[in-house]
Amino acid sequence: MVCPYDDKRLLLILQLDHSRVTGWFAAHWGNDTFARPSPYAAMVLAAQEHDTGWWDWEIKPQVNNEGLPPDYIGSIKHLGGKVWLDFYRHGIYRLAEQDPYAGYIVSLHSDGLLTQGRGLLPYMPDYAVYPEVKKFLTEQESYRAELMEQLKSSKEYCDFVSNEQLWTNFKLMEVYDQMGQFVCNRYPFNGTHRKNGPSNTLSNVPAPTKPSRDDVVLTFTIKDEIRATVTPYPFDVDPLIVSFQGRLIAKRRYTNQDEFLMEYYRAEKVPITYSLHAS
Repeated sequence: MVCPYDDKRLLLILQLDHSRVTGWFAAHWGNDTFARPSPYAAMVLAAQEHDTGWWDWEIKPQVNNEGLPPDYIGSIKHLGGKVWLDFYRHGIYRLAEQDPYAGYIVSLHSDGLLTQGRGLLPYMPDYAVYPEVKKFLTEQESYRAELMEQLKSSKEYCDFVSNEQLWTNFKLMEVYDQMGQFVCNRYPFNGTHRKNGPSNTLSNVPAPTKPSRDDVVLTFTIKDEIRATVTPYPFDVDPLIVSFQGRLIAKRRYTNQDEFLMEYYRAEKVPITYSLHAS
């Protein structure tokens, strides 16, 4: 994520750090109105690790054709389909080795990133028209079928594989990701530079509440540079403190990759802390 920091510097937020924030939201999700995610550990792990395939790219990122660090929005086009699909695939497989349920959910999430959120995010591009994406989607569908056989025979997860439960957990994953993007891709919290990404209603993605109850749409209301309210409030503590790290680099075009990497690896790290409150 690339955000203006001041007149001379850009703030970079790694997708790995965004992923950790997303997991933090999942870990604290649940109160009298919202059920905790279930299975809890697998869903928190899925949220926490959903974008860690980006590690393959972020350990040695590249500038775009204009000599600038690319933003995460539209990254499948900016980086090239093969690059994006390869590292996302690797992240899914690596996660599934640790937890097949978490891997299944992140595989579903990857599908959603390419298919307008499986209908939940109609504003996003539909990448399923591209042959390499079609191949990836078909491959992941087959992979999920393999994982499902494991889950059905697992004492730990066999009670969480109904279509209803999986759809609920997919929606939760999308809400967590939208929240993670909304919080991490702006600086300060009330900054207005960002023109793309989730809205303050998280793109109207429906947030599950409790079984047999209707979904709701969450609304973020920014109060100042570090605080926002969330309505209805989904977390188990109030306020929820959210902390992550950014990197500062010079706001300029880089003449080559080596020049950019020298700046990137030597970048000053800055802590960022926001707080979310019940209205």
